[in-house]
Amino acid sequence: MLGFPVALLTVNGFEWYAHKTWLHEYPARHRNSPFFTHIRHHKRARLNGFADAGYRESMWRDQEMFNEKVALLGLCAVFTPAAPVAPFFTLGIYYGAWQYWRKHSRAHLDPAWARAHLPWHYDHHMNRDQNANWCVTRPWFDYLMGTRVAGADSETESNPLGLPLPAWLERPVNRLSRRWRPLRRETAPAAVAA
Repeated sequence: MLGFPVALLTVNGFEWYAHKTWLHEYPARHRNSPFFTHIRHHKRARLNGFADAGYRESMWRDQEMFNEKVALLGLCAVFTPAAPVAPFFTLGIYYGAWQYWRKHSRAHLDPAWARAHLPWHYDHHMNRDQNANWCVTRPWFDYLMGTRVAGADSETESNPLGLPLPAWLERPVNRLSRRWRPLRRETAPAAVAA
């Protein structure tokens, strides 16, 4: 049973690492990379107020959707041999991959929902600096790695777990996490002296 939450943490760490390294850093250095298509996703989101109509397309018609789905299926395939030994861990990997696709596609089809439910991912696309806020489903690794940067005017998540909590538990969890790893806010550029 412990394997399920461990798998969710694993998937969150993988999405943080893959997003940061494979989808941003590597394509920035190698323009002919198959991951370079991710830059088009960012451009469409910026130009359309976070919306990306590519999520309405079939994976066979849109290279970005194809890459994203193949990566998620690949993640599941890599961990499938562990099913006989660690069934809950394997189910957690499958669940995490499914949650990633469900939340990411819904977010880019419904920007108002994204701003309310995935503010860390909204900030990733809409902040001035898009080299932060690497997590999509939950901001766990952004808090662990210190890469959660809230936009100057964004609504932030009510707790760093990115999970609905009862009101009596939400305030202490939020206070404890902010003390351990404070949420940084994007700052306005300094005025240039004339």
